[in-house]
Amino acid sequence: MIDQELMSYEESVNWLRGKSEHGEFVKFCYLDRDNLASAQRFAASEEFQEVAKLLRIKDREQPVRVLDLGCGNGIASYSFACLGCEVTSVDPDLSDDVGLMAAKRLRDAINNGSIETVQATAESLPFDNNTFDVIYERQALHHFSDLVKGLTECERVLKPGGLFLATREHVVDNPAQLAQFLDAHILHQLHGGENAYSVEYYTNSLKQAGFKLAKQMAPMDNIINHFPFSNADVKKFLKDLLTSKLGSAIGNSLAQIPLTERAYRRYGSISDRSPGRLYSFLCTK
Repeated sequence: MIDQELMSYEESVNWLRGKSEHGEFVKFCYLDRDNLASAQRFAASEEFQEVAKLLRIKDREQPVRVLDLGCGNGIASYSFACLGCEVTSVDPDLSDDVGLMAAKRLRDAINNGSIETVQATAESLPFDNNTFDVIYERQALHHFSDLVKGLTECERVLKPGGLFLATREHVVDNPAQLAQFLDAHILHQLHGGENAYSVEYYTNSLKQAGFKLAKQMAPMDNIINHFPFSNADVKKFLKDLLTSKLGSAIGNSLAQIPLTERAYRRYGSISDRSPGRLYSFLCTK
């Protein structure tokens, strides 16, 4: 634990930026000083391509109204807007560096779609019922002050038939794992505010809020959860494992079979019990 008073989130990020040993953490969290550069990297990432696919953004004839909840510095808002979406970016943090004002600056960089910024919390969304086609959040549920209340608000403002995608949520199995996760989390040491829940608590809260769970994604199920490891990295790990055990010819052949990769990913997800591992949840209203 770092021996100091807790910093603001903005102060914490700036502290991390000044430490070369945390350079990769800053990059992988899309917290570059230039948030347009972060947004452009996210828009081009395998993760966002999978997000857009799950939400069927490119399949729709009319512009999609997207609520980017807990938008932070706006990387996802920018990415959705570049696909022609009408984005409402919501965050309680007004920071010009890592919060809502950073997201607001990105409006000038898009040639398609739109971005509107609104300061609010998930527990009290200032929107009419049935407003949005899609609600998206990246690592935000575990920051809600009241998970069920926040999710109930999300369900209220989502249109019937709309999609809700919660990505990269921290999962623990018990209080001991939670303590272990928080002790190891650098931003929690600096700023506090991190949290994690069991898979069951997330899914029960979603159902209690009125959502229907369409897809639960475990750590190795897709790129959304296992970033910064790419899909190519996963395939290479699988090929290396098989060739080391079975030889080059058989290993390479097996590694090319989609069923083999699916089984490898499933085994990796089931065997991963690490504190803070990542899950994502796709729901319908």
